[in-house]
Amino acid sequence: MTDPTLTTRGCRWISIPGAADERGQVNFLAFDHKLGFAPRRLFWLHHIAPGQWRGRHGHRESHLVTLILNGACKVHLDDGRVKETVALDDPAKALHIGPFVWHELTDFAPQTVVLVIASTLYDEAEYLRDYETFKREAASRTT
Repeated sequence: MTDPTLTTRGCRWISIPGAADERGQVNFLAFDHKLGFAPRRLFWLHHIAPGQWRGRHGHRESHLVTLILNGACKVHLDDGRVKETVALDDPAKALHIGPFVWHELTDFAPQTVVLVIASTLYDEAEYLRDYETFKREAASRTT
């Protein structure tokens, strides 16, 4: 099965290698060139209340690699020009979200766990939490 092509600038799918036998499956992610950055922070989302969302912001600098460890959710992506929604439902694929991509996670299945690998340490100043500010700054970027 091939992943759908992403049209949001700065986003791409990453195939997570793995192996399977009669005991089950294992997947692994090396912090190499496939990731695209040196990880500085890991965090995970879990026990998300029904009907709630996570994200709803963009970053000026951070690259995020987001992968589902259990369950499923939808990820809404917006680069200021293109908006699209993808399913995060396969532990063998991760979603790379680059800077200046507004992202929101919704529609969490029960028991969903999402792991996020970030290229930066937490810095509130690099978050874009106001959508109008995000759109202005994203539009002013030349790349």
